[in-house]
This record gives sequence, structure tokens and C-alpha cells, in this order.
Amino acid sequence: MLRTTRGFTLVEMIVVMLMLAVVASIALPRAVKSSPELQVDLAARALARDLEQLRMRAIAAKRSVRVIFDESQNFYTAFMDLTPMRSGSFSLTNDEVRESGLLTRGSSGGVPGVRLRKNVEYGSGSASAGPQSFAADEPVDLENDWVEFDARGMVTPAGSSGVIYLVHSDEPAAVAAVTISGASAFNTWRYRGGRWIK
Repeated sequence: MLRTTRGFTLVEMIVVMLMLAVVASIALPRAVKSSPELQVDLAARALARDLEQLRMRAIAAKRSVRVIFDESQNFYTAFMDLTPMRSGSFSLTNDEVRESGLLTRGSSGGVPGVRLRKNVEYGSGSASAGPQSFAADEPVDLENDWVEFDARGMVTPAGSSGVIYLVHSDEPAAVAAVTISGASAFNTWRYRGGRWIK
């Protein structure tokens, strides 16, 4: 009587595993690579989250905080008023940034701060107008080109608002924006199909 067995041999299993490994090594990097739109959207969300955290730090420390954007380096950093009398003045020195310890996820020229994601830079790309009737002429459209929070977390000067545009360096249609209202609210926007979506 002949006995038939069904199953796989060890050699067959190894061949199948090797084939799966080859397919995965080719397909995985393509699946993980994010689109230009996603890269810009993630950078805008990170910026809005940082601004909100800095606003909360100003409230907690009862001190003014200023966020400065360096368009040439695709970088931003924050300063805190460290004067004994909390006068609301800033020396804007590297030492002040280090002592403040506010944004420390990177650096530019030894200054702690945040560098924008790879392939993301300040700019409005192919957007001809901004969200909420903001102009799209400048990448950072803020009074004095910075955001400042007072000790109560309010944007100063009082009632001022603005927008910061981010664009993908290889795809001018991949644009996002962070708007700042006079009430210290931050919103992120995506530019899709010629219009802004919240």
C-alpha cells in the first residue's frame, strides 16, 4: 500500500521565503515613500503643533516668547524673555535660545530650533492666493516676520494675524499653510486643485 503525503519540503519553503523577501525589498521602499502633498501637510501640522506648545510655554512661564522664521535655512527657532523683570525684551542671541530650551529638535549654525522636513521649504508654490483672503506674496506673511506671544499666550501686537506657507521643493502644487489669528488660534490648510481645504 502506497502512502501519499501532502505538504511542502524545506527547500520549497526556503524558495518561497526568498521570493517574498525579494518582492518586499522592491515594493516596501516605494510604499513607504510619502507623496509631496503628505510631506508638506505633515510639516504644516508640526509647525502648528510647535506654535501651540510655545504659546502654552509662554503662559506657563508667564514670559513672552518670540518665534523667528529663517527662510534661507528652512528653519525656525524660539526665544523667551529671560529678563528678571519680565520686560518683554529679547536679546535674540544664541545664548538666549539655548537658555530658553524651547525648540531643541535640531539646529542651524549651532542655534537650537527646528529644520523643516526634507524637501519642504517656505513658499507659496503655485498658490496665487492664500486661505482666508491672505495674500500669497510672501512665504512668511506676519507682522515683523515673526510670531510673538505675551505672558498670557496672546499674539502681539494684539489682534495681529498672518500666514506661513510651506511648499515641496520638487512639486510647486504641493502647498500647505498655517494661519495665525489675532485670538492666538492656529489652523492648517492644504492647497488642492486650486483651492484651500482646512
